[in-house]
Amino acid sequence: MAVVFLYICSMKVWFIADTHFSHKSILYFKPKRREAAGISLEELKTLPEEEILERHDKWLIGKWNDVVKRGDVVYIIGDFCLGNKVKTEKILNQLHGKKFLIRGNHDKSCNGLERYFEGVYDIKEAKFNHEQFPFIMVGETFCIEMCHYPLLAWNRRTHGTCMVHGHCHGTIDKLNRESKELRVDVGLDSELAGLDFIPLEKLYAHFRSIAESAGCETFREYNDKLMEEQGYRM
Repeated sequence: MAVVFLYICSMKVWFIADTHFSHKSILYFKPKRREAAGISLEELKTLPEEEILERHDKWLIGKWNDVVKRGDVVYIIGDFCLGNKVKTEKILNQLHGKKFLIRGNHDKSCNGLERYFEGVYDIKEAKFNHEQFPFIMVGETFCIEMCHYPLLAWNRRTHGTCMVHGHCHGTIDKLNRESKELRVDVGLDSELAGLDFIPLEKLYAHFRSIAESAGCETFREYNDKLMEEQGYRM
């Protein structure tokens, strides 16, 4: 039993969305990503597409495997790869970690490749506690609802479940903040990710900071207070 417990504690959990492997256009829309991949705007405009995609994908694979270990868990909140099935499978074969895919609007290339994932979903709920991860408060269950698209209402929201999404590439980060909802974009291009993978500890700390800024000890207490401010009634 002790061996199992140590294994669970040593395992890390990561969140990411909108990796957009093998997608050239994303490099026009997201210059910070392009610069991080070491591709200039002139190169993007003039070099063959295959060369650009190879450099972007190589950069992203390296970033993934630098942080994700083989025994870690990765929740991919949609839009994994825009290449064909052959290219997608080649990429999956190179990536560390036990992967869960929450489908996005650009995940057709993963059809038929379900064996590479621990599970494939449209919406996925996950729960974490102090016994698994000591940084979580004693007695608290950190519950997350995952969907590629940002939701206005989600299962057990009224109980303090937090919502993570992708799809928006950071464009609604301000809206999420101003709404005061326990909701955040975990996409690669979002503020929280900052072109990196988000560990469970960072995600938990993000939501804890929201609750604590309102003087609340638990997510449920925070959500009760938020609903009261909004005049929400069951």
